Amino acid sequence: MKIQQILSFASIPFRQVGFQNFAIYTISDIMMHTRFFLPIVILMLIMIPVAVLQAQEQERVEPELADAVAPLSYLDFDIRNGAGFRIQLNNFGFAIGGEYHRVLSRNTKGLIELQITNVRDENEQTFQNFWGYTVIPNKYNRIMAFPVNLGVQRRLFANQLSDNFRLFMHLSGGPSPAYVYPYFDDSRGYGFRLQGQQNYDQFQGWGEGEFILGASGQISIGANTGGDFGNLQSVRIGYHFQYFPDGVQVMEPNRPNFEYFDPNPWLDPADQHPDAILPAASKQFFFGTPHITFVFGSMW
Repeated sequence: MKIQQILSFASIPFRQVGFQNFAIYTISDIMMHTRFFLPIVILMLIMIPVAVLQAQEQERVEPELADAVAPLSYLDFDIRNGAGFRIQLNNFGFAIGGEYHRVLSRNTKGLIELQITNVRDENEQTFQNFWGYTVIPNKYNRIMAFPVNLGVQRRLFANQLSDNFRLFMHLSGGPSPAYVYPYFDDSRGYGFRLQGQQNYDQFQGWGEGEFILGASGQISIGANTGGDFGNLQSVRIGYHFQYFPDGVQVMEPNRPNFEYFDPNPWLDPADQHPDAILPAASKQFFFGTPHITFVFGSMW
């Protein structure tokens, strides 16, 4: 059978030249059919590896999941109590104190907190001269508070976070006795500091003060750090407030009207012009500030 007859079965056209029993095909014929089959060959080369990988993926057996490790607790180490020293930084300055911890459950602790803190008006500004003398314009009284709070700590995301970083929410509140004492000598009753009059330092004026009772509270979020549950090392960031129901005269209640005010320091206020003294700041009831608190101690 002629080669042309065999290949014509595959519907491939050929051109004959020359001999009677042989078919000779030109290079252009071969190139024409190569262009037809080449994309099919490339597609097969791509699909075959993909099919093999899919078969291997189906045969792959997923490994068994490891058992979840339960978070540790103070109770796992038979720890029930703790105590720590605390330092708090806030807009009032800083505060120091201590706290007692009692483990109530795996993720909850109760606290008793004692603290000594300065309380200030948010508008106070302190100025200092070259010789170190400081003055707070328009300040009338200082406040030193001694809050005694009961609180609770609740651990958060115990299953998601490591035992080396134990995140918690902290809430506390309770009574806040405070001692209010004057910033300067106002025995004349003007209600403001006269020009040139010196203010008291931190250790003066205590004999002229009085105790008042208020309330305080804190809300914060923090973390205990370290894998040793016997050490108490934590940091808290939150909001601290003081409330006094009778109010405190922190800033000067009066101010001079220089149009009528006589600066003679020996002149009695009653002898001044009726418009010489004008009202200024009123009593303040609520004092609040953000805070960051560091606690160092031990658990047992």
